[in-house]
Amino acid sequence: MTTFLIADDSREKILFLRHMLQRATWKGNLLIAETTEEAKTLIDANPDISAAFIDYYIPSENGPAVIAYLREKCPKSRIALVSSADNAENTARAKKAGAEAAICTTHQADFVEREVLALLETWMGS
Repeated sequence: MTTFLIADDSREKILFLRHMLQRATWKGNLLIAETTEEAKTLIDANPDISAAFIDYYIPSENGPAVIAYLREKCPKSRIALVSSADNAENTARAKKAGAEAAICTTHQADFVEREVLALLETWMGS
């Protein structure tokens, strides 16, 4: 069984990402965190997290803090920044922390859906 973490404080985006996981037929356990503290607690309790979508502006630290923590605890995790934080500096910080991909959610909804589904397909195929 695989475990997927969504760390985001937006209820709407959590629902969207959950729907994308269902569309991609992701099988496994889904964990939801709305703060960095919740995310770190879930990471500590679930050392088998295989993939994660992390928001940049998650309270109280930020997405790169969660990404770095997850990368340290679960080095083989697939991690993507999925955020409205669409600038090169934020993307660079997330990638330096250990994210392998970044998807901006401020683009057209159908574009974001295609990007998320393509990433999930890649992750599930590897």
